[in-house]
Order: sequence, then C-alpha cells, then structure tokens
Amino acid sequence: MAFSNRFNGASALVLALSICAPAGALAQSADPAPAADATAPATAGEIVVTGSRIAISGYRQPTPVTVVSEATLQRDAKVSIGDSIRELPSVGTSGSPNNGVGANNIVGAVTGLDTVNLRQLGINRTLVLLDGQRVVQSNITGVVDLGTMPTMLVQRIDVVTGGASAAWGSDAVAGVVNLVLNKNFDGIRASIEGGESYTWDHKSYRLQAAAGTGFADGRGRVIVAVNHMNSPDAVFANQRGWNKYRNLVLNPAYTATNSEPRLIHADNVGLAQATNGGLITGQAQVCRVALSGGSCPTGQSGTVPASLANIHFVGANATPTRFNPGIVSGPLSANGDGEAFYPATNNLAVAFRTTNLFGYTYFDLSDNLRASVQLNYGLSRSKNNSTPATRFGNLYVQSDNPFLPAAIKQQMDSLGLRAIQIGTTNINNVPFDDFSYDNFVENSVGIPVSVQKRRLLRGVVSLDGKIGSDWTWNAYYQKGKVRSRVDTLSNVVTQRYNFAVDAVRDASGNIVCRAVAAGNPAAAGCVPLNVFGEGVASPQAIRYVNVTPGQNWEVISLTQDVAAASAQGKLPFGLPAGNISMAFGGEWRQEKGNIKTDAGAAARAYSFANFAPFSGKYNVKEAFLELEVPLLEDSFVDSLSLNTAGRITDYSTSGVVKTWKIGLTSQLNSLIRVRGTVSRDIRAPNLAELFNSGTAVQSSAVDPKTGRNVSVFSTTSGNADLDPEKADTFSAGVVLSPAPRLNLSLDYYSIKLKDAIFSIGTAQVLQRCNAGDTAFCSQLDFNGPEGALSQIRTFPRNLSSQDTSGLDFQVDHQLPLFGGTLSSRFLGNYILTQTQDALGVKTDYAGALGVDSPVQGIPKLRATITETYAEGPVSATIQGRFIGKGKLVNAWGEKDVDDNSVPAIFYIDLRGSYQIMEKAQLFFAVDNLLNQDPPNIATSYNNSASYYSTAVRGDIYDQLGRAYRIGVRFNF
Repeated sequence: MAFSNRFNGASALVLALSICAPAGALAQSADPAPAADATAPATAGEIVVTGSRIAISGYRQPTPVTVVSEATLQRDAKVSIGDSIRELPSVGTSGSPNNGVGANNIVGAVTGLDTVNLRQLGINRTLVLLDGQRVVQSNITGVVDLGTMPTMLVQRIDVVTGGASAAWGSDAVAGVVNLVLNKNFDGIRASIEGGESYTWDHKSYRLQAAAGTGFADGRGRVIVAVNHMNSPDAVFANQRGWNKYRNLVLNPAYTATNSEPRLIHADNVGLAQATNGGLITGQAQVCRVALSGGSCPTGQSGTVPASLANIHFVGANATPTRFNPGIVSGPLSANGDGEAFYPATNNLAVAFRTTNLFGYTYFDLSDNLRASVQLNYGLSRSKNNSTPATRFGNLYVQSDNPFLPAAIKQQMDSLGLRAIQIGTTNINNVPFDDFSYDNFVENSVGIPVSVQKRRLLRGVVSLDGKIGSDWTWNAYYQKGKVRSRVDTLSNVVTQRYNFAVDAVRDASGNIVCRAVAAGNPAAAGCVPLNVFGEGVASPQAIRYVNVTPGQNWEVISLTQDVAAASAQGKLPFGLPAGNISMAFGGEWRQEKGNIKTDAGAAARAYSFANFAPFSGKYNVKEAFLELEVPLLEDSFVDSLSLNTAGRITDYSTSGVVKTWKIGLTSQLNSLIRVRGTVSRDIRAPNLAELFNSGTAVQSSAVDPKTGRNVSVFSTTSGNADLDPEKADTFSAGVVLSPAPRLNLSLDYYSIKLKDAIFSIGTAQVLQRCNAGDTAFCSQLDFNGPEGALSQIRTFPRNLSSQDTSGLDFQVDHQLPLFGGTLSSRFLGNYILTQTQDALGVKTDYAGALGVDSPVQGIPKLRATITETYAEGPVSATIQGRFIGKGKLVNAWGEKDVDDNSVPAIFYIDLRGSYQIMEKAQLFFAVDNLLNQDPPNIATSYNNSASYYSTAVRGDIYDQLGRAYRIGVRFNF
C-alpha cells in the first residue's frame, strides 16, 4: 500500500536528503557512494539522515552529518558497534569492553559500557537515539550503552557533528548519534563469526539472526532479531610485551639552575612504599608505647632507625633483605628493588558478554494511519577487577606479632620499639605470571573483582499518520527500564583486616588475633593474617579478611518515561523560491533512579565499593518549532535556504531554558555548495550529578596538618542546585564536486561551553585548601579537632567553561577499474583549539595526552583513508588509520621533562569478503596488521594513575595488538 512505502516509524523526525545531486550529499558517508536507504520514501536514490526534524526530499541541511552505513558495519565486523563509530576522526575517546576505559572501576556499573564521545567534550554531551527516540540511560551518569542495541537491524548510524539541542533536546551539545533500524526488513538473515588476538588470549564469538515478514496483504509486518556476543577473556597489562612499566620519576641530577629536566622516563617503575612481602621504608614511623586504636598515640611516634629502614621480606620464609629504593618519587621507585607488577593487575580488556532481543510490528489501520509496537530486551554481564588494597607504609605491626621475623623482633626489642609501620601490596599469594579473576578471589587479600549484570527492558507504542499529501505526524509513548546489579568479591573488610593483621600468641602458644584474645565479640571468627613474606597468607585468613560472596553489592534501577508528538510538512504559502516547510512538536519525559546497597557498603566497611544508597527523579516538558525557508531559486545562486529552530524546555529541577538554531545552505552552482549554522545548545545535569548521595573509596592522602600519608575516604556526591550547561556553536563549510564521482568537503566548527558541570578532584581540593581557599577546606573532614584527615568530599558545580574548534575534511571518489569499482575515501579532523577554564585556571589540552595534564585531550590530527575494490563476488579493503603526534602536557618545557612528545602512529587494517554462493558470504577482518605497539603515555608520581594503571591510552591506541575476525553471513 502507498502508506507502507512512505513510513518507517520515525519519518516525521528525520530529514530526507538526496545523494544524487551534483554537489554531493551533505551527509558525509563513512563509505563512498552509500546505497539508497531501504526504508526511505519511494523516490529512488535517497537516504534519510538525522540533521533536522523536517522531512523534505532533496533538502540540503546546514549541519554536517556523517553516515556509517550498514555496508561499513558489515565490512569491519567489529566486536561492538561503538568500535566502528569511534574510528571516525570527529569522535573522541570513550569506553568499550575492549579498550580498558573504566576497566578498573568497580562502582557505578560503568564496566562493559559501549559509549560515544563526540568532539572530546564528554560522553554525556553526546545524545544517543534509536530511530530518533531517546533510550533509557544505562547508569546514573546518563550514558547510553550501544551494546544493548539490535545490531543486526541497524541500517546505518547518523552522526550529527554539531550542536542539535533545538531539534533534539538536552545532551546534544557535541552532536547526535542516531541508530537507524530497517523496519521494512523482509526475509531471514544470520551470521556467525569469531575473533582472536595474535597471542590467542582474547577470543570472541558472535551470533546474529533476524527475520521479517508481512501479513494481512502487506498491511502489517513482524520483525524479530537476536544478537549474542561473548568475549570471555580478560587481558591484563602483564600479558603484553610493550608494557615496560615506564613512568616519570624525579631526576636526581636536576637543579633549578642546570640544564637537567625535573622529570625523566624510567622503565620498571615500582612502588617505594610497599612490596608483596612487606617493606619497612625509610619514611616509616615507629611507636614506643602500645598502640591506641591501631595507631601510635600523639607524641609517641618516631622515625624508623637506620638499622630497620628499607628492609623488605622476601620469599616464603620472609627473609629480611636490604631494599634499594633507587630513585624515590613519592610512592614510586625506579632503578631499585621496587616491584613493578602492581599496575599489571590493570585490565586492558574485560570479560564481557551480551544478549539482545528485538521485536517490531506495525499494522496499517488505514491508508493514513499506522500503529506500531517495538520491544527491546538486553542482558549483559561483565567482569573486571580494581587495584589491590595496598597499605602504603601505614600498617602498624606490634613487636609481639608472631609472624614478625625473629631478627626484626630482636632489633625492635633492643631499641625499645613496640610497633613499626610497614607497606604491603596485599597481592599475597597471586603469582605474577598467573593473573586471573579466580586467582585474585582465591589468593589475594583485597584485589576486588566485580561482576556486573545489566538488563534493559524497553517498549515503544507509536502512531504515524498523514494529513493530505504534504503533512505527516507521529506520536509515541516509550517506557524503558534498566536494572544493574554489581557484586564485589575479594574486597577487604577494613575492620576484619585490622583484626587479622594484629596477631599474638595465646596462653597455649597458638597464633590468634589480639582482639580474640582480648575477648572482643566483634572479632569472632578472626583468622590471623601473615603479611610478612610471599605466598604466606592462609586460605582461611584470606576468606576471613575478604567479603563473603554475595555480601558486597549494589542494585541500580533506572526508569525513563517519554510521551512525544510531532508533525511536519509544507505550509500552503511561501516565497517565490518555494513553500515554507515546518516541523513542530512537544515532549514530556521523566527520568528516575535509585540505588540499593548492602549494609556494609552503606556503612563504609570496605576498602573499595562502598556503594551509597541513592534516589532521585526529575521531569522535563519541551516544545519545539523548526522552519525551512527557501529564499532563492535559480537566481544569482542556484538555491539559498534558511533553516531555523527553537525549543523551550522546562526542567523540574532548574526551570526554563531556551535553545535555538539558525542555518543557511546555498548551492552556488553545480560545483560549489556552502553551509553554516549558529546555535545555542544545552546539557542538563544527570541523576548522578544531581542526587548522588556519596560513593566512598578508601585511598591515601597527605594530611595537611602533619604532612604524613594517611588513609582517607574519598567521597563523590551530587549537587541538587546545578543548572544546565549552555553552549554556543558555530559551523561553516563548503562542498565541492569538481568531477563525476568526486566530492570534497571542508567544515569549520567552534563550540563554546559555559557553566560546565565540573567536579574538582580530591588532590585539587587539598591543594586549594592549602593555598588558602577556605571554600574547599570545608570539604575536608578530620577525626575531631586534633585528629587526622579522614575524608575528602567532592561534588559537581557549574564552575568551568570549555572551548573547542577545528576542521573536518572528507574526500570521496569512485573509479571503474578492471571490470570492478575502486572506491576511495579520506576522512579527517584537525583540532585547532581545545581549552578548559576552571577556577580561574585555563588549560590548553588540545593534543595533551598525559594524566598530568589537568584535562586529557586527544591528538590534534586524526584521519582514515580507505581503498575498497569490488568485482563480482570479491571485495577487498585496505584501511589506514593515522593518529597524529601529541604531548604529555602542553604547558611542560625542557626543564619539566626529558621527553614531552608522543609520536604519531599509522595503523593498517585489512577487510575482505567472498560470495561463496548466492545466499552465503564469507568475510574476514584484520586490525593492526603490523602489530604496532601503543605509545607510552608516562605519568608522574603526582598522579595516582602512575601506580593504579598502565601508562597507555587504550581509548586512543590499540593496546591489544593484531586481531583477527572471520565469519559467514546468510541471507534468505
């Protein structure tokens, strides 16, 4: 029927765009010459893209849109759909199960998320849509997991690389990513594929299938799809030869007046304050009286004597051995005996699996009215670990501890010392060459392992209609729910640990916990823990100290309700150049979330994963209007069109905010087209930023009163007084078509974000307080007026601004060759500026890749070049990915570091396919063909990342090495 050929369930929300015009498509395809959209109106050669709410065939929108087509997705055969998007040069860094982003985070249910970050402005400033409709967020930070999408039916992905809040609402500051589904799919298709790394340690499997058929003489259609992916292998940093444990340490030869730099690169950088077998550092303290509450009373502590300083305990017998600290830089040690394997527990890739089910049906109630229902189900499971519960030289052990080596006890007794501080990594019985989640759980004291399960349920009921020949309308109601459960294993219970390490002999000579001998009922069941030597912790002690399985958990429940209606069409009047087109509509949306936790987490009983209960909700009411006005036609220019849009949004938390857009597009002649936009865009604070009640993580910090390193809790909470961020966007570009099958485009963009939501880190809170900023001193908590620092609280504020500008460029060309077709594409981005101004400190982070940069950026220049030759049943592609050079910190000079540069890198990828029979196609892909190592992104001792993770940027570079994928597709 005519109605069935015109509507695809979101036709009132998208823009029809011709790719046949002489000036080339405005939509910058990720493939040369993309195929026509199978669900578009019947006009041949059209595609539908997401740059506007107006659907007018042949309209040239002023905002550039990059299209990742189904052909690209199938050609690349990526394990996750986000991996294909992240290869676009306009896309910044974000998380994937395979790139290590968030891999050490065991709170907030962030592990395993597949996300997108346009313009390096943050993943929560990119709006992700499914067929023009919002999707319930995957955690309380507001991000959407692409891994829950029905990948088999994704027809293409539209990436709007510019502000689009007037058209689509909040979060579209950097742009929009819209996954467009094939809702007219007919037949059966399936694929099975597998992948593996060059070291055979990161396999993956994926099975996909879809089926669609019409009924009732074509008035209705039913489509179902399933996707199952399993990547069961975690990859740890010690499994890659490029990991030399290289970081930045203080240069012993440095003085302020000579030519030596302050920081130098060093390999095999380890810890200066802790070892696996235990270490008495030269900075440790001793106590001359009995301990009070696990610490030395004020006035009774002293400096460790030289005879005991820098002694560590080696092997199963805890042999006291002189420790060479080498070059000491805060907690780091280089060119000495410091153990470098601590960061190797970092995950380069996590264990992950997901299953998605999708169902869609529509029925044409009449020629002018269609009803449809869409159902989504997604289930994912990921597993990762955090860093060990290291005690950086602040674990007091008393002289009567029976595990204390006799030689050390004798020295302490002769010196009259009752207790001494040691540092231990708590890795204990885990061999360096056998890292695994099971090993961490069974043999370590507090290498927390997290199991995260996420479930998505989403339903959409829609009505689509048309009024006359020029107007269409759409109304829908959507309800989405996400439930995430996080279970933490092998997490240290702080009180149990303190009981277990304080061992004595009872009257019978048995080794027991001191608290048990003293009759403390809270220590019932305590098993003494030996922290001296390697591989010496008993399984019983490990089980006692760590949480009981099922004890440490959080459950996150998120709900999204959306009711929306819109219409679009042509007005019966206009200008000499043509009729005015209009789109208008309204939307109501509610976001709600809550977190339930175990009692121990709420009471901060653990070293990590002290989840906090949470509850919050807000609602939004919006109305928008968009106009497309043809100003000139066949005049001194071929065409000139104005596109303008406005939106009024009312947030229950912060009130009314307005957004707008003005754009111009002109076809100057058959060779040249120009375009440009200015817009005001917004991002509203998410649930976490508003209502987070305070997640606590145990760490260490320097007490500003005493200058000593102490154990503290770092807490991050929300701020209900936040206002929406505001951004001003400008873009201008030109599209050239100098020859048949050759298109070139160049676009300039500028985004100025103000009132940006920003959380100052714990280190900066300390720094600002010590500098005299009393507003930040209020975020420090102490154990009473004379007590030690116990907690540093952080929360977000509207206190920063960010600016970015750059150039996007693309060249597409097709050439008949040897009976086939050679298709060429060059796509690139160059960042001109990227800055942040927070608390009066302005940071240039364009091309600054190091953690020492106050804001981490990405290389200024990135580009891909693809050559595809297709002839008959064979298709072969070679792709080059260029990632330009960078710096560790833009502000550093020759006196700061010996080498501030990060080299450029060029990856080569291969893809190919062969039609082995009419209904079956064999395909393969090879990433990083030359198996190039990622550049080292060294970190100084001033940052915790220097001893919590490996010095590499997996969000930019390939850290796993050469990878292979092969599979077969069937179509019936």
